[in-house]
Amino acid sequence: MSIKEALKGKVSEEDLKKVTRSFEIIGDVVLINLPDEVLHLKDLIVQAILSKHKHVKTILRKVGEVEGVYRVARYEPIYGKKTETVVKEHGCRFMVDPTKVYYSIKLSGERERIAKLVKPGERILVMFAGVGPYAIVIAKLAKPKEVIGVEINPKAVEYFRRNVELNKVRDIVKVYEGDVRDVVPKLEGKFDRILMPAPYSAEDFVYLLRDKVKIGSYIHYYTFAGEEEEDEVLPKRVKDLFRKHGMIAEIEKIKACGSFAPRVYRYVLDLRISDLI
Repeated sequence: MSIKEALKGKVSEEDLKKVTRSFEIIGDVVLINLPDEVLHLKDLIVQAILSKHKHVKTILRKVGEVEGVYRVARYEPIYGKKTETVVKEHGCRFMVDPTKVYYSIKLSGERERIAKLVKPGERILVMFAGVGPYAIVIAKLAKPKEVIGVEINPKAVEYFRRNVELNKVRDIVKVYEGDVRDVVPKLEGKFDRILMPAPYSAEDFVYLLRDKVKIGSYIHYYTFAGEEEEDEVLPKRVKDLFRKHGMIAEIEKIKACGSFAPRVYRYVLDLRISDLI
């Protein structure tokens, strides 16, 4: 039963239209969009959530979008106080605090998809690694030689290191704290696969890749685009961007992996480097 269904008959139809249908559960913490104009319904909404999800300890209302260098949204509690939690995905456990770091369970399927593409012995770079979900899921589900994760948010790095220990992947996953612009140029060697899971700004960092890839390397490039751009505009834009920075990229797959706004989606492009110029 959705929140709307739970509230039907208890609130006005006008208020019901403003209530979100869905919410995100991260461990025992719920994240919800609750506009100011229906904030007076919060007790009923809390009751509706808790009646179906009895393990929930905290419900956080989103009051600010993902922004800033650390890519963290702003939340305020409408139920409970504890914001640190442990979330399980694909046999892994992640300690997170959504008020301090970015993490979305909605990308769980995408992380599994990438892990299944990884061939034994690959050397992998995860830029904007957060608390380590991509790096650790790959380390647990595939057989990479090494996964390097780079993250600028000190709190996320702290959780990333704890999660590496929690999941017993310290021999495979290496954590680097800092700005990818500073860290990536200093990394030795080249990578078989590079992930860029920062759709807000990935295009600003493509220039870092030229010296870190070889012919045959894969890049998973995430970006936002309107659905009308998917077939022609988006592929051309991305291929032109990589060519500008000395890489000929062939697109093997374009996939929507989450909505951002009406008719605007988060896309991932699976790219294979076919030549370097």
